[in-house]
Amino acid sequence: MQRVDFYYDPSCPFCWVTSRWLVQASAKRDIDVTWRPFSLAIKNDELAGGANENSGHSKGHNAGHRVLRVIAAAEKEGADAGGLYTVFGAARHVDGTDFTDELISEILADSGLSADLLKAADDDSWDEHLNAELKSALDLVGDDVGVPIIAFEREDGTKQGYFGPVILTLPEEEEGLAMWDGLSNLATVETFYELKRTRPAGGPDTQSTKGL
Repeated sequence: MQRVDFYYDPSCPFCWVTSRWLVQASAKRDIDVTWRPFSLAIKNDELAGGANENSGHSKGHNAGHRVLRVIAAAEKEGADAGGLYTVFGAARHVDGTDFTDELISEILADSGLSADLLKAADDDSWDEHLNAELKSALDLVGDDVGVPIIAFEREDGTKQGYFGPVILTLPEEEEGLAMWDGLSNLATVETFYELKRTRPAGGPDTQSTKGL
């Protein structure tokens, strides 16, 4: 079994497509995924009072941050973080729905969770946990990153993490499995550092993930 940590921000469409590729691969490969929060609002200092609170992406990142607080609170009560990320992500990136209080309440109800968890969205006491999770990711991959981030566990229990892979469209199953096999073999090689090329213009095709 390959154990990995996947760091996500529900507001990021690139992260969403990569996460669906990982879900797709997990159905055919022996992969144990731990879903961990990565707040872009914290990373980019976009929370209220931060230096970049009025940046171009701050509104979306702050909305995602509120969702991360709710997921953290729900996970503490035994909810599945990956399952909740899937529902929130599909609502945002497939259906085009904003992360409003109404959506959060609807998802909580549909998931059989307490309506009181909505209060966590504006409860900054959860930010200590989200800061700690962010630090754990940056300790693995360095500061000059966003999401997606995947951390691979080696046989000795140590972890090696990377930003990416960044995927513009969800690949067909066989192509996606081939990509996973290559990445998982390469990722635990201690001397491997980076693969990169210039990203083309435009955003990812999030509609390609429909159903995942």
